[in-house]
Amino acid sequence: MASHYRRIAAALLASTLLACSAPAFALQETQDDQPVYLEADTLDDFGSGEGYIARGNVRVQQGDRLLIADELEYRPEENRVIARGNVEIHGQGEYPQYAVEFELDSEMSTGIAVGFATMMENNGRMAAATAARSEDGSIRLDRAYYTACPLCEDGEQEPTWRIRAREVVQDTEDQMIYYKDAQLEFLGVPVLYAPTFAHPDPSSERRSGFLFPGLGVSSRLGFNYQQPYLWAISPHQDLVVAPRYMGNVNPLVYGEYRKRFWSGSLAFEGSYTYEAEIDSDGNRFGEEDDRWHIYGGGRFRITEDWRWGFTVQRASDDLHLRRYDFSEIDLDRGAPLDPDTRRLLSQIYVEHRSRNAFGTLISASYQSLRSQLDDESLPDLLPVLEYRQVINAPDGWGRVNLGINGAVLDRETGTDYQRLSSSIDWRTRWTSPQGIVAEPFAYGRVDAFEYSNVPDGNGGTYGDGFDRQVGLAGVEVSWPLMRSGENSDIILEPVVAGVIATDDPVSSRVINEDSLSIDLDETLLFQPSRAPGFDLWEEGQRLTAGMRATAYIGDDRMLRAFLGRSERLDGAPVFSGASGLAEESSDYVFTGEINWGSFVAGIQTRLDSDDFDIDRLSFTTSYSTGRFTGNLRYTDISDDASTLTAQREIIADASYQLTDRWQVIANVTHDLDLDTSRILQTGFRYIDDCTQMEIVYERQDVGIDRLGPSESIQFRISLFTLGSVAPD
Repeated sequence: MASHYRRIAAALLASTLLACSAPAFALQETQDDQPVYLEADTLDDFGSGEGYIARGNVRVQQGDRLLIADELEYRPEENRVIARGNVEIHGQGEYPQYAVEFELDSEMSTGIAVGFATMMENNGRMAAATAARSEDGSIRLDRAYYTACPLCEDGEQEPTWRIRAREVVQDTEDQMIYYKDAQLEFLGVPVLYAPTFAHPDPSSERRSGFLFPGLGVSSRLGFNYQQPYLWAISPHQDLVVAPRYMGNVNPLVYGEYRKRFWSGSLAFEGSYTYEAEIDSDGNRFGEEDDRWHIYGGGRFRITEDWRWGFTVQRASDDLHLRRYDFSEIDLDRGAPLDPDTRRLLSQIYVEHRSRNAFGTLISASYQSLRSQLDDESLPDLLPVLEYRQVINAPDGWGRVNLGINGAVLDRETGTDYQRLSSSIDWRTRWTSPQGIVAEPFAYGRVDAFEYSNVPDGNGGTYGDGFDRQVGLAGVEVSWPLMRSGENSDIILEPVVAGVIATDDPVSSRVINEDSLSIDLDETLLFQPSRAPGFDLWEEGQRLTAGMRATAYIGDDRMLRAFLGRSERLDGAPVFSGASGLAEESSDYVFTGEINWGSFVAGIQTRLDSDDFDIDRLSFTTSYSTGRFTGNLRYTDISDDASTLTAQREIIADASYQLTDRWQVIANVTHDLDLDTSRILQTGFRYIDDCTQMEIVYERQDVGIDRLGPSESIQFRISLFTLGSVAPD
């Protein structure tokens, strides 16, 4: 209690001295015209205006600035404030500074520190033997280092990485950190040295400068080094230029451009080199030529409900992307159309979205990356139109959907196609007191077709034009039955649906462009119209029946299964033999799912209705424990005649936690038809609070043209707040 009174008395004495002692007092009135408040356990006056010394829990506050120390010595005639012991200064920036000893001017704006340390944006940390602070807030540090890693209080454990330097200057005006005689250390071991080095302050905005390089070694390209440079053109746009040196082939230039507008944004990336073709061993053949690719797109708001955008995907030749290890799949840029496998797609579109309406107008063109497919046979979409309007029916009568859909396909070689369709779709849901759910539906459509350049089988071509009117009606009925237990709930749901559809008198004249592939599953089995597009029409009557069973066990376990099939009572088949719908009796569709805590598995399969052979199968499973995580997927679509090659493959990936920070990682894509691994990767991953690092061996055998097997070692390193080293 006595010390408490002494502390209050010291604070009162300090405030009296600050308010009344004339010489003082540079501490009292500053350029900000704000008073200074001092609090301490004891306060001793030197006398004759020479100053005083405060000891014990010292706090000095001026506006937002706060100094905390074990001891504070103030000498007004010398304009000096010396703080000692566990010194903290708050309010000079977003983060405080720490030191063993601080010597400041009376305004706490400039000074020298011993044993200095400070936090920065994004967990950045700086420390130094000595530090000097200028009036503009810049800090010069001697024998200093920078890291984003947590520091061990006892100093026995080195941070994962840090940049150590003889001298460091943090320029707060330029928001840059400059180093002299800098070396990068990993776990205390120097690995890189530079006489000078600089990087942006973690709190700074984007700025021009060199980014972390990319490193790799492969049998096709040899040793490769890529050095990106970022040009921050403005706060809203930037350009990255990244020359890449490769030991086996000519250099390549990669670039990225981004710009943001008030209504949206756009971005492009691309590459260019002048080189001959190369095989998996880096051997050149053929003539040297321009080799390039470009990906890009933009998306912009017109009004609250309207958008427009575009994408660009093009390459100089079929293998440029794979030769130079670029992905054949572009980023998701929000465009309405997605390209098929090994195809590039460029499109421009207008899109409307509101609560009850959706519409798109798209023009697009394709480029195939398969050498056996002629690009002139691929259609240009000029354009494709879709519009849907939802109208709420009276209570209890569901909704009505009105739709318009059209497509114009133009080819350099082959049939030109035009279609315009208008449709009306109604569906509602009724539930009886006994829990029986009935969902009646009806659908009607008018189609108009026009073709030109249709081969006549005799070397000539002809044109054709016609229209048709089709419709259907039906009902889906289900009856969920539930049994609740003490630790589990079981739901059985039999479901049956009947459809009556009109005949299609012009089916022999229709050219199928939009329903070439059908993936029959639980959802599609019960669809009123099972063609994914508009060209095919499934006529006649059919019945579909199935059983769903779900069990919830405990808080985190679930089992689910479905088995169903459909029967065509009359009408001609319209789907291919691989669809599972070609026969009067469809394939059996089975879906299963298990969620058993750390074990999850799912299966989707089609079984032949006659002999129960597996026509299509997809199986996925994952398992995780404290140290092990694994995922496995098996796919068998070898019965699908629409695929260019049979496909039975296994995709697996796994990781094992060796320590808290080290993992072994591996993944493989294995083609069972050819008994070869398309992609094989294995390596190590290190993750902590400030670093992520991967060292991965990769082998590829994609089996495309002259691109045989290739091997590479990839380095992927991310030093948080500084950047990353990774292949494109």
